[in-house]
Amino acid sequence: MSCAVRMPNPALSGRNTLPVSSDYDLSRDALVPVYLLADSLHTSLALPYDWLVESGFCPPPNLQFSRGPSRYVVMSWGDRIAYEQRRWLKPSEVFYALCMPSPSVTEIIPVSWKVEEVCYQQRIFKRDIPRRYGRQLATFLNSSNRFDADGHPKVIGPSSWGQGVLLDSQHSYYFPRICNVWTAQALESCGLKINIRKAIHANSLIKQAQKQGFEWVHRGHATSDYGREAARPRDP
Repeated sequence: MSCAVRMPNPALSGRNTLPVSSDYDLSRDALVPVYLLADSLHTSLALPYDWLVESGFCPPPNLQFSRGPSRYVVMSWGDRIAYEQRRWLKPSEVFYALCMPSPSVTEIIPVSWKVEEVCYQQRIFKRDIPRRYGRQLATFLNSSNRFDADGHPKVIGPSSWGQGVLLDSQHSYYFPRICNVWTAQALESCGLKINIRKAIHANSLIKQAQKQGFEWVHRGHATSDYGREAARPRDP
């Protein structure tokens, strides 16, 4: 069962997870913010881009950030058809995606503004993570993708929103190996202790993350004073 759910993760061949006890001194290591984003079913992560690259993450070429005070990438993983289509899936497509191993993608979207304002419709949780876990996380993210002859992740199309791209993933998508499992394993790479079989549903994954320090910083709503428009470049 565990092998059917998990994706191969070379980053955690030797476990190195954060202690959960409250007396762990986080001041011993520089910290970076990690955001967990969720709607009712789907989860994703917003991660500091420069930290990832410094840690060994191989980004797609020509990833463009608009003008803004910060540089994050919103990343998630899932069924290729579901990401590529702009309409609701047909029942037959849902059945095929869940029950049969199907091609998958990693989505990466550059964000140059406050995550809470760009992804305002999502529930957003945040925790500061020691920088040293960047190498484990970068290794896991790199292992999700296929690479071309030049050593770049293979880009197969535009992202479902924003100015990002879809990357060809080497893992098959099927139930129970779904998007939330990918997010859970990425959080494991950040040092959290995650029960993967209890992380298939978004809310169950969120509960585990909250018990280990993730704080609910934005409840999500359909309107915003800023929203995604705030992430677009502005004329002087």
